Amino acid sequence: MPASDPAPARLTVALLGNPNTGKSTLFSALAGIPTRVGNYPGVTVEEKLGRFTYRGSEIELVDLPGTYSLTPQGPDEQVAVDVLHGRQPGVPRPDAVVIVADATNLERNLFLATQATELGLPLVVALTLTDVGRRRGRAIDSAELARRLGCPVIPVATPRGEGLTDLKDAILGTPTAGPPRPLPLPADPAHAHRPAAARTAIARYAAIERLLAGITSQIRPANQLPEDTIDRLLTHPLWGTLAFTAVMLAVFSSIFWLAAPLMDLISTGMDGLSAWVAARLPDGAIRELLVDGVLAGVGGVVVFVPQIAILFLFIAALEGCGYLARAAYLMDRLLVGVGLSGKSFIPLLSSFACAIPGIMAARTIENRRDRLLTILVAPLMSCSARLPVYLLLAGAFVPDVAVGVSWLRLPAVVLAGMYALGVAVAAAVAWLLSRTLFRGPPQPFVMELPGWRWPQAAVVLERAREAVWSFLQNAGTLILAVSVVVWALSNYPRDEVAIAADAEAALATGEPEADVESARRAAIQRGSILGRAGKFVEPVVRPLGWDWRLGCAAIASFPAREVVLGTLAVLYNLPPEEAEGTALERRLKAARWDGTDRPVFTLPVALSIMVFFALCAQCASTLVVIGRETQSWVWPVVTFTYMTVLAWIAAFATFQFATSMGW
Repeated sequence: MPASDPAPARLTVALLGNPNTGKSTLFSALAGIPTRVGNYPGVTVEEKLGRFTYRGSEIELVDLPGTYSLTPQGPDEQVAVDVLHGRQPGVPRPDAVVIVADATNLERNLFLATQATELGLPLVVALTLTDVGRRRGRAIDSAELARRLGCPVIPVATPRGEGLTDLKDAILGTPTAGPPRPLPLPADPAHAHRPAAARTAIARYAAIERLLAGITSQIRPANQLPEDTIDRLLTHPLWGTLAFTAVMLAVFSSIFWLAAPLMDLISTGMDGLSAWVAARLPDGAIRELLVDGVLAGVGGVVVFVPQIAILFLFIAALEGCGYLARAAYLMDRLLVGVGLSGKSFIPLLSSFACAIPGIMAARTIENRRDRLLTILVAPLMSCSARLPVYLLLAGAFVPDVAVGVSWLRLPAVVLAGMYALGVAVAAAVAWLLSRTLFRGPPQPFVMELPGWRWPQAAVVLERAREAVWSFLQNAGTLILAVSVVVWALSNYPRDEVAIAADAEAALATGEPEADVESARRAAIQRGSILGRAGKFVEPVVRPLGWDWRLGCAAIASFPAREVVLGTLAVLYNLPPEEAEGTALERRLKAARWDGTDRPVFTLPVALSIMVFFALCAQCASTLVVIGRETQSWVWPVVTFTYMTVLAWIAAFATFQFATSMGW
């Protein structure tokens, strides 16, 4: 940009491109970590904003959802169109648009770019993956393409930083450049009988074909690249599945041994904080509320932050390098085989983080049958709220022994098994429903594999930060509130005369509590509102190996599954015995059935709980979203009923089998 040109004080620039073109990587290279990540007003589509200063001008980047067309077919594409036209509330219309186009698939990417020429906004085309194109012996005359399009075309290789300065210069020059002329579309009488949208698409591709004439050339024979061999291996039905299994086992194994030191540090800190608070407050309800309610409930959850951060670091790295797309290719075969559409993969994959965005992502499935079937099985995917339950019980009660190789431990195998269980049951449910209530063929699905690339550290770290922050927000709000409520329900009403008599009777009969205070606590719980509710449901949960307190925890966790840990920490408030592990682990290991020395938690019980929470519908928010998305309360009731029945049956079978095996 010439020095004499006046630089604008501030520019709002939208990044627009197809999925898997390197748009997020380019965003991070230009603006670094997003200054704001949230949802667009009125929708659940992600809003990502970034800001950087270049040559005295402040440039705000708006990372639009990936889209193939500006003729919207789903909520993501509609948001992109609304932002570009200035119709999205709370989001200003951009001053310019950067089209992120994959240089290895130029014809398809220019479909979106030529549509953008009709917006009346200045454009810059960033040609990504140009380094991959060069390796394949392909050359692009970017200067001639820029002349024909009427806007700057900048080749970039983001991981190497190539072309970024030229791209910034082109962005800074957009106010004086003006918008390009729309690409003229030829009329084609041969396709006059087709729908208008089809005629327009055919005409646009014909115009793009003429536009690209002589632009690309093969400067040397296209040699087979190492990534081609890797792709054939990782997408092979047998070897690809084995590789996927090995990768997942390695990830889950690493979660345990990498996070252990940080978990011990957090647990020690929470124990010290509880002791410090207890020592400075007089005996009474306030101290019990803070120590046994707030700190026990929240502390029992935040200790799992390191493991959640590590899991999402792995997921973000696998997604960033392109491996998850290969896994999607493998899963597509499974989905079609059980009656689901291949388009169901993204909603189901999203549900591993949280079922709510996964269910909302099903809006992109045009076929009502496939969309409803996807919504009904999405909650079976093990979301991040289930992870702390798995981690606690697998780490505390599954023997830490090697499985085959020294680095693969049994707790990691059990953790992976819980995720596999959700997938297998979802497949079985989808298969059954597709052959009964939802008969018909699934919708065809075409998927494009992105190129292999190094994951960007900033993107990976930001993904982990978002997951941890979301988890801590729950710990600081919902879990805190439920912990306080559970503490109150498990401590009141109090009949001090009856409590004293109950405690003395328990000690006289040899109940295993260590002292009068412990016996008094147990008596308070038994006579409380929650204790009475637990006694009422105990006949239902006893066949699962659970005592009444576990039944209470299952009921209290209905608002959200992650609440169960805070609830357990409040309910099992016996003085912990000397043992390794977190404070909550020690409390659970010390728990005994009322009136006996029989441990509440054993390996069969732990497996039963994990299986129950892998399949149950303990998430009120998910059921509300299902009702909203299906516009009927029938389907939330159906979902809750079938998932609860499945969870109980599977937990019962697990407990009985594990007990019969002598585990």
